[in-house]
Amino acid sequence: MAKMPISVPSIEEQQKIGTFFKQLDDTITLHQREAEKLKNIKQSYLNELFV
Repeated sequence: MAKMPISVPSIEEQQKIGTFFKQLDDTITLHQREAEKLKNIKQSYLNELFV
């Protein structure tokens, strides 16, 4: 096992991969916030409907 060659991407490619995942995380966070806002709006409307 210790003598098996391991392929490692170049620094530039590692940075591109890191940037991609950072953007992906940011997009997921944005959509989670949007979903939470919509959930709150839905709850408010439901509360008004049954009050």
